[in-house]
Amino acid sequence: MAEGTGRVTEIEAEAPRDPQPIEADIVRRREKLTTLVDELSRRGRELTDVGLQVRRHTLGVAVTVLAAGAIVAGSIALGVWRARRRNTLTARSGRLREALGRMIDRPERVAVEPTATQRIIGSAGSAAAAVLIKAALDRLIRPGQRAR
Repeated sequence: MAEGTGRVTEIEAEAPRDPQPIEADIVRRREKLTTLVDELSRRGRELTDVGLQVRRHTLGVAVTVLAAGAIVAGSIALGVWRARRRNTLTARSGRLREALGRMIDRPERVAVEPTATQRIIGSAGSAAAAVLIKAALDRLIRPGQRAR
């Protein structure tokens, strides 16, 4: 190892300070922090208090409820109006005319033979329905036979 200072420079160290002003500063900062935390806690409780928020913002809540009610009522009214309009004789004849036009334009799509997959699915569905109906009928008939 090299002898010497090795680029170490001496600094004049400050004289030790009195700890009482430091402690007083810490106490003051703690009190301020406690006050801030208490205020934050109070605001958090107020924010989650629904009743208080409704009382404070009555107009906003009322407008929001009325707007939501108007949207729901408008949607229902629109659905009823469209259903009535769709069931008129004029609308039904228009849909029939469009369907006939599609049949004339693409007759190959009107009476299409089902594909092999569709036939298999149809057969499996009818077999499952038959099994379920037979099981239901067996359950209905057997209790009557036991009573005789």
